[in-house]
Amino acid sequence: MVATLVATPWTIRLLGPERYGVLALMSVIFGYLAFSDLGMGAASTRFGAMAHEKGDDEGEAAAIWSALVLALVPATLVGTALFTLARPLIVQGLRLPPSLHYAGIFCVRLAAIGFIGRSVSGVLNTPALVRLRIELLVPVTSGAALLQIVFVPIVLYLGAGLEGAAVVVACAAILPAVLNAVISLKLLPALRRPRVRKELLSALARYGGALVVSLLAETALTNMEKLLIPRYASVHALAHYSVAFTLAFMMTSVPMAILNMLLPAMSRLFSNDDRFGLELLYRRALHAVLYWGLPATLFVCVVARPFLTIWAGPEYGRESTLPFFLLIGGVFMEILSFPSYGLLLACGRTDLVARCNVLLLLPYLVVAIFLIQRFGAVGAAVAWSLRTIAGTILFIWLTGRESGFRFRPLPDRLPAFAFSTVVLLAGASAFFVSSSIAKVAIAGTAVLLYGALIFTRVLTADERAAVGQILPSPIKFR
Repeated sequence: MVATLVATPWTIRLLGPERYGVLALMSVIFGYLAFSDLGMGAASTRFGAMAHEKGDDEGEAAAIWSALVLALVPATLVGTALFTLARPLIVQGLRLPPSLHYAGIFCVRLAAIGFIGRSVSGVLNTPALVRLRIELLVPVTSGAALLQIVFVPIVLYLGAGLEGAAVVVACAAILPAVLNAVISLKLLPALRRPRVRKELLSALARYGGALVVSLLAETALTNMEKLLIPRYASVHALAHYSVAFTLAFMMTSVPMAILNMLLPAMSRLFSNDDRFGLELLYRRALHAVLYWGLPATLFVCVVARPFLTIWAGPEYGRESTLPFFLLIGGVFMEILSFPSYGLLLACGRTDLVARCNVLLLLPYLVVAIFLIQRFGAVGAAVAWSLRTIAGTILFIWLTGRESGFRFRPLPDRLPAFAFSTVVLLAGASAFFVSSSIAKVAIAGTAVLLYGALIFTRVLTADERAAVGQILPSPIKFR
């Protein structure tokens, strides 16, 4: 997050709105191609976690190799097709200006190569995930992301242009696959002997098949408006929207980290039929995303306009602030659905996730086209947030019906939480202050007081002890 905040303004200024919009398309393509691994990243995590819980290293290795086979073949085929069809996609499909044709085609082709590495990496990280070895996962995932964020403006400054930035993005997608392979071989030596089990192939395919449908719909739901904006508005509007979306979506970083650990942890509890532990973990995850979402939303809303003006430039401060405000409510609702999403995946109900996302797809497409044609980036933000609200309601209802667990994001110590929230909301007075420094000071003070009250008055004793254990520990292969 910090690297993004520092480096993105340089990237925007060095590229300009149109070329920054083209670079943003690479991220969209990575998202749209996620389905090509047949959902094997999540499938290998679930089946690997269940085997690991039983102490079956051979079964865990077989799950990973079987998932790798199922992921690599279609991912390679789709990547090859995208590489070949890059020109008609840029020229006829997205209708980019002629001056951007060469750079756009180059970016799409590199994205096709890079996403294959990303698909493989999503399976190869299974041994670290199922052992909850976050101190091994973070250097790989965050390290590659940091390299990308830092080196993109560097290569632009050195004159490599958009094409050089695209090379950096593609390399950052491939590097984690290599590092995850090295780590996995150390954590799970049984991986050195390739093995594929027919019964696992069918089980993985059933789980991943529904997840593919879900991912296709989910990717469209998350990114469709970014492809519609250049077609029905302009590439400039896409750049303005992308900046607003980048800032708003930073709020998901902490909940996403929680979700990455929830799937293997919940899968292990589900494998042992530990309903008490599963419900407790589900509820604490709900608490965690709520505790994070409230102060993060307040703070970024208070500082949004001056921050965007300084960060990306006056044009973005003027054009991206309103889309940001419209997006932030949808982002807050979306992070509340993360624990429910993780629980459904851990229980093997990828079919319910798929049905939910498919149900939302057509209404969202119609609403997004209608609003983007009339209001551009602002319309895209409204459509995206309306979709997330509807999706969150559906996920919560489906999770309660399937698991029998109630959706209880509020803590038991409700009076203390209510008081903490009132203290936080006092920071909204910063909206009426003209000085940017004063805005940050008021909102920051409210957030710090809220955090102190949550820690001392709302968290239970064992939750406070758990927070104390979050500090990094030395990396050891064990």
